[in-house]
Amino acid sequence: MRASRRGLILAALLATAGAAAGATAGAAAASAGDPEPVAFTYLGAGGWLIRHGDAALLTAPFFSNPGLVEVGVGRLQTDTAAVDRFLPPVADVPAILVGHAHYDHLMDVPYLARVHAPGARIYGSRTMVNLLRGDPALDPDRLVDVEALAGDHTAPGLWTSTPDGRIRFMPLRSEHAPHLFGIRLYHGEVDTPRSRLPERASEWLDGPTLAWLIDFLDEDGDVVLRIHYQDSASRPPRGFPPPHDGIPVDVVILCTAGSGEAEGYPDALVEALAPRHALLGHWEDFFRPMDWPLRPVPGTDVQAFEQRLAGLLPEGSEQVRPVPGETVRIRPRTGAQRPAPSSP
Repeated sequence: MRASRRGLILAALLATAGAAAGATAGAAAASAGDPEPVAFTYLGAGGWLIRHGDAALLTAPFFSNPGLVEVGVGRLQTDTAAVDRFLPPVADVPAILVGHAHYDHLMDVPYLARVHAPGARIYGSRTMVNLLRGDPALDPDRLVDVEALAGDHTAPGLWTSTPDGRIRFMPLRSEHAPHLFGIRLYHGEVDTPRSRLPERASEWLDGPTLAWLIDFLDEDGDVVLRIHYQDSASRPPRGFPPPHDGIPVDVVILCTAGSGEAEGYPDALVEALAPRHALLGHWEDFFRPMDWPLRPVPGTDVQAFEQRLAGLLPEGSEQVRPVPGETVRIRPRTGAQRPAPSSP
């Protein structure tokens, strides 16, 4: 298990150098002759940039990090300088996946999509689409409501593929864990397009929460790595993938924040999927600027989460809690697998 001491040292180096997007971890780096690894760059909060060769995918990142008082009573706006500084190059990314529409997942996406990822379509709930319709400079054709495509633990949903055919993804019906005492803040749906972007945290309603099943494919269309991604903890079986199609999940990306409020998380999910790798996200305090020293998000015992996870993972598996800007490289499985014939 690789965790906090190593991460804190790397965080200090990143803050000193002012280059949070450049660090690389060699956890599973390929040696000469090995298949090219899949690179997972942690961007903070729910954000990950995942690359395999020329194929790339982004999950909604957050860099603005307003303080608690500002979130509670102030007006919010994207810190464009922070996005410009900490976001790696993503001009080639064709898809941005959004799990839910709270401000710490969606607020930076309109600027990011317009300026840094102009070719990306943004996939999420109807609430997400209606909130982002409030940006008149963002082409509404780039906003995709996937609620009708979602699967769950009883039945598969529908796959969507990137234009190059190298990545496909399926939304999964999930939930957002309570924030405190069983209460979910900023909870609700937005049924009609907004005339402007939200200005307060309370206007960024979560909408239906989605997990994502993500496959990276080789040139023959075979799955070389399967990923299960969540940007919010959930009670089992919410967020679980559909019945096994013969292709195992290699990597789970878990949400650390709020995990103590979701009974059975991540225990049941990890035991069901038995992944080779577990990556921990949304663990750092996102009420502090990106270049301040890192500390865990308030109310979450990160070390207890890691200790429990260590006892859940199969023998030989690893867990990594990267710092924002760190890249973890994971080898594709040996022997790619053909998707089921029924997959779109």
